Amino acid sequence: MFGTGIRMIVAPLAAWTALSAAAAGEVADTGLDFDQAMGQGRLFGELRPRYNRIDESDKPLLTEGGTLRLTAGFKSGAWHGTRFTVEAIHATHVGAKHFDDEFRPGNLYPLLPDPDHTGLNQVHAEYASPEGGLRLKLGRQIVHLNNQRWVSDNDFRQIPQLFDGALASVAGFASSELTAGYFYRIRDTSGALEHLRLTILNAAWNPLPAQALAAYAVFHDQPGSSNTGFADSSYRVVGVRLEGSLRPECPIDMPYLVEVAQQKPYAGGDARIDALYWRVGLGLAGRNWGLRLDQETKGSNDGLYGMQNPLTDFYAFNGWTLRFFTTPRFGLRDRWLTYRFELLPELTLYGEEHRFHSDYGDLDYGRERDMGLFWQALPNLMVRAQHGRYDPPAGGPGISIRKTWITASYVF
Repeated sequence: MFGTGIRMIVAPLAAWTALSAAAAGEVADTGLDFDQAMGQGRLFGELRPRYNRIDESDKPLLTEGGTLRLTAGFKSGAWHGTRFTVEAIHATHVGAKHFDDEFRPGNLYPLLPDPDHTGLNQVHAEYASPEGGLRLKLGRQIVHLNNQRWVSDNDFRQIPQLFDGALASVAGFASSELTAGYFYRIRDTSGALEHLRLTILNAAWNPLPAQALAAYAVFHDQPGSSNTGFADSSYRVVGVRLEGSLRPECPIDMPYLVEVAQQKPYAGGDARIDALYWRVGLGLAGRNWGLRLDQETKGSNDGLYGMQNPLTDFYAFNGWTLRFFTTPRFGLRDRWLTYRFELLPELTLYGEEHRFHSDYGDLDYGRERDMGLFWQALPNLMVRAQHGRYDPPAGGPGISIRKTWITASYVF
């Protein structure tokens, strides 16, 4: 399987190489032949150990143990405008393993979904036009759509989520950028490969300084992408978002965000997939502090279906404990306060306070408190201590969750 995966990635890259050579007359010549471009490349990588502790009230045992990510890669110099990247990844546990890293009925430990995995990570060719207006990328790659609510690499996990396919963007006219991508396979955060058909479209425009308006669409054909119980959970999303600052030139800024989207069935997806998404946020921010209040609603189709975001950055939304990894069929309303204080030039306190309700029926879904210290120990070494605490409504159903992580990330 590993060899087949290499061939499926390398074959398109070989075709890309031929196309790049054929287009040499249209691209500014860097004066480098292929061997010179390889010689001007650089090595890069990351070492990321993490301590994990998870306590869930419905599990008899406590999850505790260490995990590790090691990546190492090579990025070439430019050859006819194209750079080549090859990266490998090794993820494993460290020390005694007191946890389950995959879901099985009857698990005694709370789930820690960071299994052992060794293989290819990013493998792609990337072309940039001499003027910088056109960018193309082909191969296995990280994909971020806007704020990563709909498409992300979910990088908190030791194995990032990557996509095999092509991405193109054009910028440079009227302060706008157009992006389109098509991907035929996903490498998920367990290291497994699965076929899908994913198309993303995004049009971004900066009408004024510090203001960004974007319209986007996501077409995700992958029947088993969400734990909805449906035979086919494929969907499409069309949305628009406005984000910016109301006082960008003042000592105290006012960042804001307004976003709305509609989710519908796609490519045979279940007809019950019909939900509205919206988010509004407003904050105050100084040089070394910030406060912000947001409300996000993942709508419900009259209690039949709650909006799902299976490709999202799960740890960036709705709390760090992942209590709502799958949106309940009654939907989810999340109102939360975010705070950030720079205690020292290299030490930042960050936290979130969440209050959850259902969209349909206004049911109380409990609350969550997340807090973390982020220490930039060296320019290339970040240490993070994080704790997430979810509590169900008093006297109501649900489980309490406590999660603690200590992570060090050294990049080179």
